[in-house]
Amino acid sequence: MTLSIGVLPIKSEADIILHPIKYKDSITYEPLAEEAVMALIAKELTYNLVNDNIKSYFDELDDGYFYSESNFDEFDIETIKNSLEENNKLILGKDIYLHPKKENILKLANLLKLANFEVDGIDSDELDEVDELDTFDGAVVYVEDGEDDTILVSSQFKIANKINKDMIFVDNKEKKVKIDENLKGVFGIIFEKYDEYPFKRVTIK
Repeated sequence: MTLSIGVLPIKSEADIILHPIKYKDSITYEPLAEEAVMALIAKELTYNLVNDNIKSYFDELDDGYFYSESNFDEFDIETIKNSLEENNKLILGKDIYLHPKKENILKLANLLKLANFEVDGIDSDELDEVDELDTFDGAVVYVEDGEDDTILVSSQFKIANKINKDMIFVDNKEKKVKIDENLKGVFGIIFEKYDEYPFKRVTIK
């Protein structure tokens, strides 16, 4: 089984896709919640396999808060658990490597080796406290590498942002609106050069 997190769903071929953007049957969470999601997954899959130091770390994790605020829940965990095979692979996307808590996410991801995952992580017993989660209100887009004047949107995005024309301005840059029927939720996708965490608040006119 292959699991990806932080890979734009329209570009992932994993069996289970975790990402804030809902595409087909992918599993979603809130932007910037990758650290919390990885901690919840690692705790569920490795709690009985880790040393006492990491077990204590998991005991202090506020599961209820992180499940609630990340919009990633126990049902999503069960979907992952029920899909596990003898050998599994975790693919970490660019969102992870651009995340402000990248190093701790890689440490948490590395624990999944104990659950028969192949993963490029950081081996360490010194895990950092998981940060409280930020909120992304207003118009939010995901920035994918490229040079294209298109903005991919869902019907929900159009309604939420009161878009009723084919051309709009996103942060004063003109974009052609294109609906993708497989895209769900309230995040659009634009294509630009951008070297920060790829979700950002924008102004749409």
